[in-house]
Amino acid sequence: MNGVRTNYIVIMSSCFIFLLVYFSTPDQFANRLRSFPFGTGKYDKATQEPSIPVVKQSPVQNQSSPSIQTPSPETPAQEQYAPSIPNTQKKETTVEEFEPSNGTTEGFGPSLEKDEEPVQEQFRPSVQIPQDDIIHEQFQPSVPIPQKQEQLDGVKFFKKPSCDFSDVQFDLCDVEGDVRVHGKSSTVFSVTSLENYNSEANNETWSVRPHPRKYAAELMAQFREVQIKVADYAQVPKCDVIHNSAAVIFATGGFNGNYFHDFTDLIVPLFITSYRFKGEVQFLVSNAQVWFVLKYSGLLRKLSSYEILDFDKEERIHCYPRVIVGLSKHKDLIVEPSRAPNHISTVEFGHFARMAYSLERNTTTKLGEGSAKKPRLLIMARNHSRALMNREEIVPLIEALGFEVVIGNALFSMDVGEFARLVNSADVMMGVHGAGLTNFVFLPTNAVLIQIVPLGNYERTCQYDFGEPAVDMGLKYLQYSISEEESTLTDLYPINHPVFRDPESIHRQGWQTANGIYLGKQNVRLNFTRFRPILEKTLDLLRQ
Repeated sequence: MNGVRTNYIVIMSSCFIFLLVYFSTPDQFANRLRSFPFGTGKYDKATQEPSIPVVKQSPVQNQSSPSIQTPSPETPAQEQYAPSIPNTQKKETTVEEFEPSNGTTEGFGPSLEKDEEPVQEQFRPSVQIPQDDIIHEQFQPSVPIPQKQEQLDGVKFFKKPSCDFSDVQFDLCDVEGDVRVHGKSSTVFSVTSLENYNSEANNETWSVRPHPRKYAAELMAQFREVQIKVADYAQVPKCDVIHNSAAVIFATGGFNGNYFHDFTDLIVPLFITSYRFKGEVQFLVSNAQVWFVLKYSGLLRKLSSYEILDFDKEERIHCYPRVIVGLSKHKDLIVEPSRAPNHISTVEFGHFARMAYSLERNTTTKLGEGSAKKPRLLIMARNHSRALMNREEIVPLIEALGFEVVIGNALFSMDVGEFARLVNSADVMMGVHGAGLTNFVFLPTNAVLIQIVPLGNYERTCQYDFGEPAVDMGLKYLQYSISEEESTLTDLYPINHPVFRDPESIHRQGWQTANGIYLGKQNVRLNFTRFRPILEKTLDLLRQ
C-alpha cells in the first residue's frame, strides 16, 4: 500500500513539474488555456493575433444621420486614405500582401512581408462621415469567398479587353479575367497567365475618359484618362484587396449639378451599365463630387451593394473578375432595349426609380373606377426664369375643372426621396420647360406630363428632352407652346423685334445668345382660356 502511495506521489510531482515548465509565464498559461476545448465564458474561442493588422470599425448607430469619425493615431496606413465618398450597403475587403511580383514596390505604397498570406475579412466595416472629405455609410454584412494571391497568379482565363470607341457620346472598355486596378495612377491591368502569354497581345494599351459626353471636347478635358493595359502576370503589382464583385469606373463632374444632366449623364447611364449585376458591382468614382453621391445615395444603393471608392485617391491595388471603364449612354433619359444589356428598357428604369425610394404607386387609377377622389395635378414651380407669373390666378381655375392642385419646387438642396414621393402622389405633372421636369421619372405609369414650351422655337428640344422619354416610360404626354402675348419678353423687346419675328436668326448667333434670351430672360403669363383644352384632354387621358 505504501508503494502504491509512493508511486502516486511521484507521478503527481512529475505532472506538476511538467506543467510549470510548459506554462512558463502567466501570459503563456492564459493564451494556451484559452485554446483548450474545455474553456468557458469569454475564453471559449481561441484567439490569435493576425500576421497583418485588420481594422474593425464601429457600426454606425443611425444610418440616416451618421456620426463623424476621426482616424486614430493607431489606424494603419491603409485606413488613412479612406475613400472620400459615401459607401453603400456592404463592403468586400481583403487585406493582402502588397508587393509587386517583379520585386519592386515603387509607386504602389507600402509592402508587407513576402511570407504573409492574405487575410480575408469576414465583416463589413461601417462608415465614416465627412471629415476632411472622408465619407462612408453603413454596410450590410456579406461574407466574401476566400481567395489567395496565388489563385490569381495561376488564373488561366484571359480575355482581351473589349473596347468600343465608335459611339459619339462615350468610350467604354470591358475587361474580364484577372483585372487589377490602381486608382491613383489611373491604371487598369488586364493580366495574362503563363499559358496565355502572347507577346503581341502583351503591352497593348487603351485610354478612356469615363464620362459620357465625348463630343464635348473642352468639357471632357477635365477628366483623367484611365489607362487599360494588357500585361504579363509577372509585371503587375500583387493584390491588396480582392473582390468577388465586378466594378464600374466612371467620372462625375461636367454638367452635373443641373438636375437634368445628373440623370442624363450619370444616373441613367449607370443604370444601363450596372443594372445587370443586380447589386454585385462596386463603383470607383473619378473626379469625385461628394455632394452627388450623397444626394443620389438612394438610387446608387440599389445599383451597388458595396462601398463607393474615390478612384483618384485609392492607393491600394484592387482586384476584380471584371471591370467596366466608362458608362454606356443612349438618348437622353432613354434606355434602348436593342442596345442595353439584357434588353432592359426605359419602363424598367421607371420601375427601378420608384423601387429605389419605395414609392407607393406604380400606376394611376382610372377616373370613375369606384373612386370619387380628384386627380392630383402637380405644378412644378421655378424661382428664376421661365416662372409661371400668374400661378395664383390659374390655380383656382384648374381646381374648378376637377383637379386637386399641389405646388412643388425642385431645389438643388432638396431631398430627392422626399420630392419623389410628392411626384409619385400626382396623376399629372405640368411645368415650363426646365430641369425640374426630370422628376417625371417618379410618376406612376399612365400619369400625364404637360410641358409648357417657351417662345423661341424650342418645340423639338422639348419633345426630345422630356416628351419622348416620358412616352417611352409609359406616361401620357401633352405639349403646349405659348403665344407671344403669354411671354414676358414682350416687356423687354418691341413686337417687331427678331426675337419674335425671326427666332432662328437669334439661334444662329450661338447657343449662349439664344438661350440667354429665351431661357434666361423669359417668364410665362399663361392664358387659361387658350390652355384649358390641354387640361380637358388630360382628363380624357386619365379616363382611358
